[in-house]
Amino acid sequence: MAEAGAEEKAKYEQTLMRMGRKLQSLGQLLEQAPSHLVAKGFPTDPAINGNRPVIIDMDEMKALFDTAAAKNVGATLREYHELLQRLRGETS
Repeated sequence: MAEAGAEEKAKYEQTLMRMGRKLQSLGQLLEQAPSHLVAKGFPTDPAINGNRPVIIDMDEMKALFDTAAAKNVGATLREYHELLQRLRGETS
């Protein structure tokens, strides 16, 4: 059971790292090159945004925090913490 728990823990950690990377990347781009960012579905202007602007998928970003979304940050953290609590109980 411990091995299965370790695999499940690793999956949650990978998911949380991917979420963190998305947020970190967006934050870095907003700080360093905001003129090259465009929200998906909004008009672009190559004179302002360049020929290949970075498109932000607002629905994808929203889903990270939308409590109605199946895998939002809050729910994923809660499930991860519940797993850690179960694993702690198995080793006690």
